[in-house]
Amino acid sequence: MSAATAPFNAPELTRGYLNVPLAATTKIYLGTLVALNAAGNAVPASDTAALRVIGRAEETIDNSAGAAADRSITVKPGIFQYQNDGTNAITKAHVGKPAYVVDDNTVANTSTNKIVAGIVVRVDSEGVFLNVGAGLPGAIAVVLASTNGTAAGAADLAALKAEAEKIGDDVRAIYAALVLQGLLG
Repeated sequence: MSAATAPFNAPELTRGYLNVPLAATTKIYLGTLVALNAAGNAVPASDTAALRVIGRAEETIDNSAGAAADRSITVKPGIFQYQNDGTNAITKAHVGKPAYVVDDNTVANTSTNKIVAGIVVRVDSEGVFLNVGAGLPGAIAVVLASTNGTAAGAADLAALKAEAEKIGDDVRAIYAALVLQGLLG
């Protein structure tokens, strides 16, 4: 393929609605950001580890007295506007970059658990427009044990073996994080 030399109409894959089971004792409000928890049930988006934002709630559903999956909610991916955090505000410089969840109605340029709300499309005085539910994983936090250059500087086989064990631990930690995010099975 080569670069375009004339205007063209790129095909669009229309994104539809999702019907997702609610988590136990959960209430989600119309218009708010909806995330999936580790069990695959819908919860209000929050800065909680392992959540994955999937779209906007198309209705208010109250499962406060129910068990997981007693009720379902309709969720729509798309471009929606949410509140900009006052502390870690998103600016026009963040267009095209991830916005992170503060709560089910607020986004920021950073957060503790780096739960991706969506990609910033536009920022104005009313808030932040995000492409929500684009299938992007949240940030994956992995603390590495190995250090650059240690293996090369190992004085003996025992030191080299110790560094190789750290590298193996790092690979297993990265693998586990990718599985947790649903990127590997």
